[in-house]
Amino acid sequence: MEIDELDVVKLKDGREGTVVHKYPAGILLQAYEIEFDDGETETIKEDEIDKVLWIAKAH
Repeated sequence: MEIDELDVVKLKDGREGTVVHKYPAGILLQAYEIEFDDGETETIKEDEIDKVLWIAKAH
């Protein structure tokens, strides 16, 4: 799944948020910093993301 900064994603736990930072790919999984509606951010691994809801720009 191709995910970039400013894309809006839905996590497998049902939360939705905006990708504010895409970390360099690690050995196993890509990780992203996600900002949620309450302003909190959390580092999320790619396998925790269910789908991309909105694409900020063409990939």
